[in-house]
Amino acid sequence: MLVTHERGSGLLLFEQAASDSEIRRLLKRLDPDLVLGVSVDARHQAYCWKVGLRQGDRPALWLFDWRTNVEDPLSAPRPLSTSIVDEAASRRIDSRRPVVDPLKANDELIEKLDAEEDEIVRDIARDVRRRAGRITPAKPSVRLRMTRDKMRARGENV
Repeated sequence: MLVTHERGSGLLLFEQAASDSEIRRLLKRLDPDLVLGVSVDARHQAYCWKVGLRQGDRPALWLFDWRTNVEDPLSAPRPLSTSIVDEAASRRIDSRRPVVDPLKANDELIEKLDAEEDEIVRDIARDVRRRAGRITPAKPSVRLRMTRDKMRARGENV
C-alpha cells in the first residue's frame, strides 16, 4: 500500500506501507484474540491505529495506540507498519520488556500533578503570611496624609 504525504511546497512523498489486512493477519498469527482498530486523531489530523484484545462477547480491551512515543497519548500517530506487530509481541506476558500499565501510569501522573498544585498553594499561602505583617489596609495616599497630620501636630514644618 502506498501512503502519500503532501508538503506545504506541493511536494508529494510516497511511502511503502503495510496494508491493514496484512497487519491483522500477522496479529492473528501472534494471538488469535488481537484486533487492529483505527480512529482519527483530531489533534494531528491523521489515522491512529489501535491494538486491542478481544474478550469474547465483551468489547475489546485496549492495549496501546501506535504513536511516535507509544507511552505518550499526545504524540503524533505513526503510519501503519509491521513494527506494530513487534510492539504487540513485546507486550506479551512472557516478554522480557518491562511494560508500564497505562492505568497505573495515569494514576501516578494525577498524583504528581496534585502534589505540584498543593506545592503551589503552599507557596502562595507562605507569601501571603509573610506579607500580612507589612501590608496595611489603608491606601498610600491616606497613610501619607495621616503621617503629615501627626508631623503637623508635633509642630514640624511640612
